[in-house]
Amino acid sequence: MLGQAPGMRRPSVFMVLVLTLVASLPAVSTPAGAQIQRGFGYRSWLRGNPANVDVPVHSGAMLEGGAKDLRDAWAWFLEHAGYGDIVLICSTCDASYNPYVASIHPVDSVQTLKITDRRASYDPFVVNSVANADGIFFAGGDQSDYVRIWAGTPVDDAVNAAIARGVPIGGISAGLAISGQYAFTALKNTVTSDQAMSDCYGIKIQLRADMVQYPALTSTIADSHFTQRDRMGRLMTFMSRILTDGWTADVRGIGIDGSTAVLLDPSGSAAVIGQGNATFIRMGTGDVRICTPGQPVSTGSVQVDVVHPGNTFDVATWSGNPDPPEYAQINDGVLTLVA
Repeated sequence: MLGQAPGMRRPSVFMVLVLTLVASLPAVSTPAGAQIQRGFGYRSWLRGNPANVDVPVHSGAMLEGGAKDLRDAWAWFLEHAGYGDIVLICSTCDASYNPYVASIHPVDSVQTLKITDRRASYDPFVVNSVANADGIFFAGGDQSDYVRIWAGTPVDDAVNAAIARGVPIGGISAGLAISGQYAFTALKNTVTSDQAMSDCYGIKIQLRADMVQYPALTSTIADSHFTQRDRMGRLMTFMSRILTDGWTADVRGIGIDGSTAVLLDPSGSAAVIGQGNATFIRMGTGDVRICTPGQPVSTGSVQVDVVHPGNTFDVATWSGNPDPPEYAQINDGVLTLVA
C-alpha cells in the first residue's frame, strides 16, 4: 500500500463532510457568471440569464452535415430563436459551444445540456430546460446515444412540444441524423454503403421513426458527411427498407456534405450554404426491386438532385434545383450513378 506523503495530514471527518456537501450542491456559479448544475446522469453549463424569457420565435431547421459548424448557419438559427434561450443537447460534449454561440450574437442564455443516462431524461430540471428553450440544437457524437438515452422519454416529448410551438431546431452530424421523421440509429454501430447494399435487413441497419417530429421533414431521413464518406448507397438502402417495411409509400432522403448546411423553412424552402453540396433523393414503393433479408439490394433508376451552395431546393414540391438532375440505381448491391 502506498503511504501518505511526508508533511501531509489526513483530512478530518469534518472536512470530509464539508467537501461532500459542497460537491452535492445543485449549482455553482463561476467567476465568469456561468452556472454549472449536476444531477444523476446529466450536467448543465448555462451562460447568461437563468430565468426563462419569452421571445418571438420562428420555426426552422438548421441541418449541418458535419466536420465543422458554420457561423452563417448559426446566425440564421439564433435569429429564428429570437436570440432567446438556446439549449444544446449532447451526450459526449463539454461547454465549448457556449462561448461559440455567444460570439455569434448575444442571446438571453445558452445552455449545454449533457445527458448520459436515460433516468436523467425524466429529471424535472432536464425536462424543463428543454421545454423552455427558444432554440434546440442536437450536437454531434453518436446518434445511438440519443436513441438509448432520451428517445421516447419526457425529454423527447419536450423537444416535439417545442417544435409544435414554433421553436427552431438544429443538428450536426449525429444530431442531423436524428432530425428527420426517420433515423438510422447506429445501435449496432455504423454501416458503410457496401455493407448496407449487400443486405437491407443486415443487423447493422437499425432504423427508428418519429423521434424528432419537424413537419417539413416528415417522411424524410437525413444523412451526414455524405460525399466524404460515400453514403449514397446506404441512404438509398435505408429508404428501400423504410418503403419495404410499409412505413410510408413515398420517402425522401437528404444527404449533406461536411462543412455544409441546409437551412430549412417550414414552407419547405431549403437553402444550401457552405463548402459542399446537399443531395435530395425521393423514392416510392415501386422504385424498390429487391429488399429481402440475405440478398443484395436492387432499385429502379431514381432521380438525384445535387444542390450547390447558394442555391435552394423546395422539399414541399421537390423541385427548384437549377442544375440538371442525376440518376442513381442499385443493381445487385452495386450503385451506379448517371449524370
